[in-house]
Amino acid sequence: MKIEEFALERIQSLYENRVELNLSDSGVHPLSLDELLSVKELAELRSLELGYGWTNGAVSLRETVAALYENRGPDDVIVTNGSSEANFLMVMSLLDPGDEIVVFTPNYLQIWGWARALGVTVKTVAHKEELDWAPDLDELKSLVTPKTRLVTICHPNNPTGMVLDPDAMAELVAVAADNGIYLHADEIYKGSELVGPEPPSFLDLYDRAIVTNGLSKAMALPGLRIGWLAGPAQDIYAAWQRKDYTSITTSALSEYVAERVLKPGLRRRILDRSKRILRENLSLLSDWVSGNSNYFGFVPPKAGGMAFVRYAQEVNSTELVDALRVEKGLLLLPGDVYGLDGYFRVGIGGPRRQLEQGLERISDYFLENAPSTAASEKD
Repeated sequence: MKIEEFALERIQSLYENRVELNLSDSGVHPLSLDELLSVKELAELRSLELGYGWTNGAVSLRETVAALYENRGPDDVIVTNGSSEANFLMVMSLLDPGDEIVVFTPNYLQIWGWARALGVTVKTVAHKEELDWAPDLDELKSLVTPKTRLVTICHPNNPTGMVLDPDAMAELVAVAADNGIYLHADEIYKGSELVGPEPPSFLDLYDRAIVTNGLSKAMALPGLRIGWLAGPAQDIYAAWQRKDYTSITTSALSEYVAERVLKPGLRRRILDRSKRILRENLSLLSDWVSGNSNYFGFVPPKAGGMAFVRYAQEVNSTELVDALRVEKGLLLLPGDVYGLDGYFRVGIGGPRRQLEQGLERISDYFLENAPSTAASEKD
């Protein structure tokens, strides 16, 4: 089996803990246990026995997750080590060599890479900046064949922050239903919508939908490493069988905390905090882009802890990000790790001062490396 390097994760793994300013994250500045748990709960956590527990997740936690959806029970959910393991198990349980899938891009390309390693044919449909990063669903329809097993979308989208409107969600469901195929949605940014209400999960719209989610992004708790896969019970059972070959189980400590933060009241409080941080930082980023419009442009994200920024300089995005890291001590993510060069992703979920400093360094770099272009465009 040939596995292609997962360029996005490789860049972060190599450098995110070495740079002075890390703006490569797409989540929200993490919370602490003291901010989440009562004195009584902290005491219970300290006295918790560190056993294996249920390999598909504690029943009470799976019931709590299932309550986030309509008419779902614990057998429709498996708890995983982050949403990345959920995506991995989904690919392993639903796809075989020779199948075809359709992936919307730009996207977090884990499913794209793992499916290709298994011998699955991967087709892509582009999110288009001129459509505010929405995809052309007529293009999707043209790519579906009798071999198509699954369509997968990251919703809200990573890296653009795009959120489909209700009509587009219904149309996407209709394409899947008309062809009798699975519709997978990575919903890890769900709940961080900055414009309008939180949309429904695709799991509530289609009987062959299967979704991944977790606590790392909108919920600002990446250190817990809790994710889940939810869908038809028979498909979740198949994923559970495959989990016997991966991590076996998740942390008992993390599951204890996860069950509490997913209760409606605390979940809402966490998401309200996330939205406040993201809105404030998005305002800062928007002002910066406007003030540096000779070099940058973007469609403001509608959700999530990141923005996808277009730049004017004639340089490959990985080369640009490398230069910023080496010369300015700043880490971004290049657009080409999402399959789209000419952009970089900047995280907007961290402390405001960190974002301010990072944006200043990006401005300085472009002024230092393209002064004549800037001067001519300002004249």
